Amino acid sequence: MRIVGGALSGRRFGGPASDATRPTSERVREAIGSALDARGWIAGARVLDLYAGTGAMAFEALSRGALDAVLVESARRVARAIEESAVELGLAARARVVVADLDAPPAPWAARLEARASLVFVDPPYAKVARVAPLLAALAAAGALAPDAIVVIEHARRHPPDLPLGFDEVSRYRYGDTAVLLACFTAPSDPDDTDPATP
Repeated sequence: MRIVGGALSGRRFGGPASDATRPTSERVREAIGSALDARGWIAGARVLDLYAGTGAMAFEALSRGALDAVLVESARRVARAIEESAVELGLAARARVVVADLDAPPAPWAARLEARASLVFVDPPYAKVARVAPLLAALAAAGALAPDAIVVIEHARRHPPDLPLGFDEVSRYRYGDTAVLLACFTAPSDPDDTDPATP
């Protein structure tokens, strides 16, 4: 695997066995990174990478100026590989790996996030695309998302995900049989609400 943009561009890192994940191609990662960069959505972002796999999407964001990242993966051996890759890339201090089943309610681990996510990557197994809407809704209900958080959903071109209430489509992109949906969390924020990271 190789970082394709930002300060770590060209740096290579290992990953789990190829049958354990479905890595996003370099072409798609470059396109997503460029689209987010052009809108100013990466620099300073707090990233939440769901179904993290190799961790490549979070690593790309960190390379391009994201502040930190939480990577959620269900398989322990895949999670260990992500942690090893973060060390290889010198990102261990900015990347935290959480082992959690994303088919279950996210409240237990979402409540322990140090700060709300402003940039969310969602790349489920294509057969689980129906899980995207309830997962996003649960994260919003758990207070895990910052106001106006950007959500990047990778999916099979023929099977787009639904968006729950409070999320609006921004744009769509196609790359062969892969498609990417950009959405924004538009639910109104409580002016008295504070970030969990704020004392």
